[in-house]
Amino acid sequence: MVGEQLYGFQKINGMMEMLKSPVMRTLSIRQLLAMNYISRSSKLTRVGERIYMNTFTPYFPSEAYERYVAGIVKTVNGQPTPVMMNFAVTANCICNCWHCSFADRTKKNQLTIGELKDAITQVQELGTSMIGFTGGEPLLRSDISEIISLVGKKSMSLMFSTGFGLTRGKVRELKDAGLGIPVVSLDHYNADIHDRRRGREGMHATAIKAIEMYQAEGMYVAVSFVPDHELISNPEELYKTLDFFKSLGVNDMRLTSPILSGHLNDRPEEKLSAADVKRVNEVQKFLVKHKGYPACFAYDVFESEKFYGCGAGFHFIFVDSAGNVCPCDFCSVTLGNMRERPIRDIWTEYSGIFRAPGCSCYANRISRPIADLHTAVRPLTVDQSKEIIRTCPTFTRGTVPKFYKKMGFNWGENPK
Repeated sequence: MVGEQLYGFQKINGMMEMLKSPVMRTLSIRQLLAMNYISRSSKLTRVGERIYMNTFTPYFPSEAYERYVAGIVKTVNGQPTPVMMNFAVTANCICNCWHCSFADRTKKNQLTIGELKDAITQVQELGTSMIGFTGGEPLLRSDISEIISLVGKKSMSLMFSTGFGLTRGKVRELKDAGLGIPVVSLDHYNADIHDRRRGREGMHATAIKAIEMYQAEGMYVAVSFVPDHELISNPEELYKTLDFFKSLGVNDMRLTSPILSGHLNDRPEEKLSAADVKRVNEVQKFLVKHKGYPACFAYDVFESEKFYGCGAGFHFIFVDSAGNVCPCDFCSVTLGNMRERPIRDIWTEYSGIFRAPGCSCYANRISRPIADLHTAVRPLTVDQSKEIIRTCPTFTRGTVPKFYKKMGFNWGENPK
């Protein structure tokens, strides 16, 4: 494993270091306790001079980290900020994953590097401190290193990839371009099962090779892990997979439950059961507690009412490969296209509607209403999207997830 996981006094010392940052000094005692509430459920890893918490927080110290905390505070104070966002830089992909959220997108052209440069400038002016690059398969773009270099120091960059076509030279290019965290898709210890779920033979070996190449360059590496009901409901197989990640020396893991979007939009049976979600919570606690296992950000844990809730359209936005600005990667609704309206204007509209975080995944909540429209066009038109949002509100007035409640969330005047 690259770096050293911090436990006991080492973790306390690491947290004390982070408290010394200029922006943390501006927080009230109440807000500091709220931040500590998140830290207790997270694992810290020191890599050189950097301290990593998870793939949803910029490493410390960095300008991105300062902007991240400042963005959270602004959001809490009634000024919704797109703290995090993802760009789908291409729709092209070598896989056909069973859970792919991008599979039903209608227009699959890609943004030019000029358009991406302008878009990144716009979102950073809005306060974005974390920018992820996804697809499709980002490594299919020959200019992906140049794209990542556009981010600079204002945000921490991530890249979500299968590892396809990666070379040691490309890893060095990505590192030199400023890639903060490479995230590699890996779903099982068994190669045949992983390859079958990804729809292409050899992807398991490809993922392992990619992890090893990133580690050889001293990079903090995460895996994107999407377990299905069958794996989650089999503790022996599930923990074998977690042991496998430990054996690879993986630093971090995004545990993303199957979300009813793309290939799964009309397959509600794929959604994890209450018992499955309970086990996901157990996995989160297990990984944080035990040294040597990867840190973990489990969506079912942190996007619940117990922590951040769902930030789609509230502190998160997604721009697909055709320029549609959506609440998140999994929500097939949009309020506009960056090729027709500036992102800042579209975000202003989002922040007036997605006024507070929800207490459950919004993509799952709107899956049925979208399926009932019986249209093959994704994302929906702006008018259709607004109607879905009207009939399925994004939040409940007076109710916010625990983290925001602890932070002293300000509802402001007459929220819509």
